[in-house]
Amino acid sequence: MADRVFISTLGSEPQVVTLALYLLRRQGVECPRAVVIHTDDSVPAIGQALRDLRTEFQGRLWQGIALQLRPILAEGQPVRDISTEADARATFRTIFQVVQEEKRAGREVHFSIAGGRKVMSIYGMVVAQLLFDSSDRLYHLLSEGPLLKERRMVPLPEDAVRLVPIPVLRWQEGAHLLGEIMRYEDPLEAVRSRALARQAEFERLDRFVREVLSPAERQVCELVVREGLSNAEAADRLRVSPKTVANHLSSIYAKLAEYLQLPSERSPGRCALIQALSTYYRERSGE
Repeated sequence: MADRVFISTLGSEPQVVTLALYLLRRQGVECPRAVVIHTDDSVPAIGQALRDLRTEFQGRLWQGIALQLRPILAEGQPVRDISTEADARATFRTIFQVVQEEKRAGREVHFSIAGGRKVMSIYGMVVAQLLFDSSDRLYHLLSEGPLLKERRMVPLPEDAVRLVPIPVLRWQEGAHLLGEIMRYEDPLEAVRSRALARQAEFERLDRFVREVLSPAERQVCELVVREGLSNAEAADRLRVSPKTVANHLSSIYAKLAEYLQLPSERSPGRCALIQALSTYYRERSGE
């Protein structure tokens, strides 16, 4: 079994934790630890939700799952509500640090953002974009009918409840970028670092297109990457022969390999060219 962890945000509804865990288990995903992120438990509704969770996890159904409660702290004090910029920063930082700790330990993360304030869900999605790899999963919980009204911790067979996977567009396109992000303890610094890295990458590719490629190669490159044209379609657009387009592409591939310092056995082709420059052309379209 993979070394997994379940993470959940929590408000006043403790069943969002157990329902998600129950549905994951039904899918064959066993998580030996559950980490619950919450605001100040001196708030009556939050305190009651945490007491209900502790009681529930003492039952036989949850044997083998360790419950860990992680309060959101600002300057060492629990955040009562997310109503100020400082509260929001503390929430973002706590969610980031919880996920970061698990990823540093090499665990597969299953993260439900169904509980708590909406801003917790938003920051959960941002953290997933920053830190998730291909094995991690983000979820929302949908429930209705008697299950929602009765706040039952475990569903009955007839209950309408679903764990909905949320697609994550990861900000790191490679392990080296993830390693850079993992160095930061403050998520805002990680975001700023990623933005600077993206700008530097854009400028590097811009130099390649504008300074390394010839004018004719730039035309072919843009038609192939930005518009997805075939050699014949690009030739028709430029009023040249398909062989001329093929020759330009061969030159572009060679120049790209040299510019990116790729080993000779990894000479790029059409797919690699599109992968390398599609984001560049998409961002340049806003000029």
